Amino acid sequence: MSLKNKYNLMYFLFCLVGCCIGGFVAVFLQYKGVSNTQIGIVTGAGCVSSIFLGPWFSSLIMKIDKLTAHKLIYGIYGYIAVMFTFVAFSPLPAIVVMGLYISMHALYTCSASFMQVIASGYVQDGEDINFGLARGLGSTSWAITSLCAGSIIDMFDPRVLAIGFVIFTVLMFAVMRSMPETKVQGKKGEKGGSIGHIIKTYPSYFMALMGYALCMAASSALGTYLPNIVKSLGGTTSTFGVAAFCSAFSELPVMAYASKLMKKVDSMTLMAIGGIAYVARTFIICFAPSVPVLLVGMMFQSISYGLITAVITYYVIYNLAPKDQVMGQTMIGMFTSGCGSTIGNVLGGVLQDTLGLSAMYAFSCTLIVVGAGVIIAAKMKDGKGGKIASRAELLLKLHGKK
Repeated sequence: MSLKNKYNLMYFLFCLVGCCIGGFVAVFLQYKGVSNTQIGIVTGAGCVSSIFLGPWFSSLIMKIDKLTAHKLIYGIYGYIAVMFTFVAFSPLPAIVVMGLYISMHALYTCSASFMQVIASGYVQDGEDINFGLARGLGSTSWAITSLCAGSIIDMFDPRVLAIGFVIFTVLMFAVMRSMPETKVQGKKGEKGGSIGHIIKTYPSYFMALMGYALCMAASSALGTYLPNIVKSLGGTTSTFGVAAFCSAFSELPVMAYASKLMKKVDSMTLMAIGGIAYVARTFIICFAPSVPVLLVGMMFQSISYGLITAVITYYVIYNLAPKDQVMGQTMIGMFTSGCGSTIGNVLGGVLQDTLGLSAMYAFSCTLIVVGAGVIIAAKMKDGKGGKIASRAELLLKLHGKK
């Protein structure tokens, strides 16, 4: 099997694992006696922690020669597998469940950037890696897991999520062991960029990232509490699984085609299109009168989250200097899964418990309009830029080789 196909398979399994801990977080924690507000605290605290953990791990990768993203993933997911099983099958007080899940969620949230770092390393090494396709296959695996897990949970209980996590983690590790470890390297003696350096050197990228973070805040509020939204429309946990499936499965075509699309349209324009699609998605979900209309809104995930996620990752690979790419990829997770998700999860839970679903809807709609506006402003500031060149041109840019 080629390295590209192995990376695709690894990402497929990575998202199977991720869906077990992140896709049904509200369902699992509610089963363990955690309220909506407390769920917001758990996921929010986990996201806030990831804001600090992500850069710290990235700095370790740049400082320690033998430390790679592969090794970090082994350690992180080994820890989560043990803790998830313990939490699932032990009669623990809600406060203990919350504390342990915060640590798991923080590590899970910051780990996605390491998959992007691995892709950046392979591309720098001259390997033919289609990150968009890999990410799209990951979305498909998330969709399949959501669909199946919803029905399985209805048949048994949410503890099956921990079992699935362990099984899929073992399979992911098996694939990773067959792949060479890689590191993104700058020029000899060149230090990796800090967050401040990235913000100062790439202002358009930072602005787009800020807008994306606000969009993720609105999206996270709706995504984390989607089971409650589905139930308000008369659905069940199985219906939630179908909704999550429609959302995730819709991402594959757009993500797979993103690299080709970026050869024709600059990345900032594509991200602006994604921001507009985010507005449509959010308003359809918030004003859906029935489950079928809700499903239509969920499928806008493809040209909102799906498009921006693939494009912004490629933007880092093709526009940031090699020494800045580890931190650049890490910042995607920091500002979206970290800052954005924290705002959405915490305020979404509090608003629901105090003022009801309608207040969360108003919050999400307001935030999504602001976020999309910031991304469009970044496009206007940047002008045209970020088109994908050929692999040969990229290697010439990175290494100065012909």
